[in-house]
Amino acid sequence: MPAMASVSVEPPPPTCPAPHDPAAQSGTFIHGLIGLSPAGLSEAVRSSISSLARRDPNVTPAVKPDASGGPSSSSTTTTTNNNNNNTTCSPPEPPPAPPPQPRHLLALPPEILLMVLQRLDFADIFRLRKTCKQLHHLASPSQIRTLFGPAELRRQLLGHCKSCLVYDPSGATLLQPRRADPGYPLASRCLDCAVKARDPRVRVGRKICLASYDTVWVCRWCGYPIVNGAAFGCEQMHRFCHKRYNDALFIFFILGWLQLGLGIVAAALAWRYYRHSVLVFAPTVINFILLWICLAFIILRGNRRRTYHWTLALELTILSLWIPPIYYVAAEVARASPSGSPAPKSTQATLALFALNMLFRLINCMGNIVLLSRFDTTERGRSESSSWRRPFHYLATALVMWTYPQSLEQKYPPDYL
Repeated sequence: MPAMASVSVEPPPPTCPAPHDPAAQSGTFIHGLIGLSPAGLSEAVRSSISSLARRDPNVTPAVKPDASGGPSSSSTTTTTNNNNNNTTCSPPEPPPAPPPQPRHLLALPPEILLMVLQRLDFADIFRLRKTCKQLHHLASPSQIRTLFGPAELRRQLLGHCKSCLVYDPSGATLLQPRRADPGYPLASRCLDCAVKARDPRVRVGRKICLASYDTVWVCRWCGYPIVNGAAFGCEQMHRFCHKRYNDALFIFFILGWLQLGLGIVAAALAWRYYRHSVLVFAPTVINFILLWICLAFIILRGNRRRTYHWTLALELTILSLWIPPIYYVAAEVARASPSGSPAPKSTQATLALFALNMLFRLINCMGNIVLLSRFDTTERGRSESSSWRRPFHYLATALVMWTYPQSLEQKYPPDYL
């Protein structure tokens, strides 16, 4: 007992004991730990035990062995009290964190999902229904009718294209729907889909009615309705299309004068060098006369009359009449070849001009055949045309521009002379 009283321990700063501290509640736990009764303890022992009970857990005193070689009972008591104080003074562990909730559209309540649907267009809802089964059942037709109401739903359907579902509430790029169309009120069609699908209402030389109750012309060059940007002085063409059409007219004018000049020069050479030959002189005289008749048809036919069948007959006649002169001149060149002396330059020039006139008349015949077949030159701009048909469209358009590009300005219905 004197050894226990001689232990000097610096008292820690006063701290408030934890509510479950055994030393603060009663001395029963301390008395039972050291094996003494409360009545037989001296004041020194009581103060020592009290100081040990209130000791800071972070301070560990040196353990002094007793006479038996083991640790003293006071050090054991101090360590045990420190362990108890550490246990009772530690804060409680926090509760485990809840598992993270998924963050996606389907995690929202149904009420919020319906509010989202109410702010979407018909095309967006149609695409949303294809994403998953839950949204497919949520955006059911009955639910959509309830959300939008009959008037708003009808306006939504009329403002969408039935083919590509593009939305245009103004209707400036949609054809006017008809009540007889299947699927009405989802019966509108945008101008792009109408042109690609060859809608019978989109034809050159006609006005079409839009969903905005406006009427517009169909461009005679590209076949697309002129919603805006009509050419000055030509309301049936776009500005850019009208410029290209003028370029085609200029090229046609140059080629026309070239053909006329070649016909005159070829006839003059035939009359100068082959006046004695009936196979050359007579056909060239007839061709010279028919050449001016064809020119008169081109100038005087106008925008109403169709004279392609007459010009085709004239071109075929001119083409066939160039065969005898070419045969005669070619035979003369062949006769001069075995002798080793080349044919005269006048003969070579005459043969070349005869061949050029025949080639131009052949192209004119092909162009008149295309004009008689009422070929639509706007077919070249349709993107859904197959790859093997596009070269044919470009070739046919080039033949029309070579023969008579003013056919784009002709009025409908046609009148044949």
